[in-house]
Amino acid sequence: MCKLMALLVLLITIILSLQDVEVEGFKCDATNHVGIDISSLPRGGAAAAALNPFPSGYNPFGYGLTDLGKEYLSYDGSLDSDVGRFLSSLKSGKRKSAPVMKEQWLEVVRVSKQGQSMRIYRKLDELISFCLKAGFID
Repeated sequence: MCKLMALLVLLITIILSLQDVEVEGFKCDATNHVGIDISSLPRGGAAAAALNPFPSGYNPFGYGLTDLGKEYLSYDGSLDSDVGRFLSSLKSGKRKSAPVMKEQWLEVVRVSKQGQSMRIYRKLDELISFCLKAGFID
């Protein structure tokens, strides 16, 4: 009985969708396509993005070094850059979450007292974002 009702609702929906519809002054039907300026129509998604507590590229299992990241580290002089030094902290093979990396870099800053370590600690979110886009980490 439930399947019959669901089928009936589906058929009614299909039939109603084939009828002429008028939306805010635009008349649309199944046979005639009306040119509508899409840029003037309000779009959704901004509210959902604002309510999302996780940044784009967030991985709940942590970040790990990819093959491309390992290849980048194999080049001479790669550890001199901030990106190379950041990637070298992920060389252990274990996946690390952003809060764990933040804690570890704070300890590195306390022990090493180098400007590069402080810069990496301050810009850690930007480095993660860059490395995700570049494909060095996943």
